[in-house]
Amino acid sequence: MNKAVLEEFRIFCGKDIGPDDWLWCRKCHRCYKASEFRYLTLTVEGEIFLRCHYKDCHGDLPIDSRPWNKLVKDRPKLPGTPTKGMVYDL
Repeated sequence: MNKAVLEEFRIFCGKDIGPDDWLWCRKCHRCYKASEFRYLTLTVEGEIFLRCHYKDCHGDLPIDSRPWNKLVKDRPKLPGTPTKGMVYDL
């Protein structure tokens, strides 16, 4: 992964989210590790877009992803570690 993409990740996720932290996408309702995000680069403008891990989802990492550890605090029935690919309707 190139330096520009990693910098975009740091800008949007900050220091509170590490690469092994789980994120939940509000578009597809599935979880993925933060380091597994997808990215798109527009070649004309050079802009980088961080996306949900799942190719069939159009979720935007900065807008649609939430840290799993914060979601489970208010929902004791949810597992501490989510199952990758499982849908969690919150």
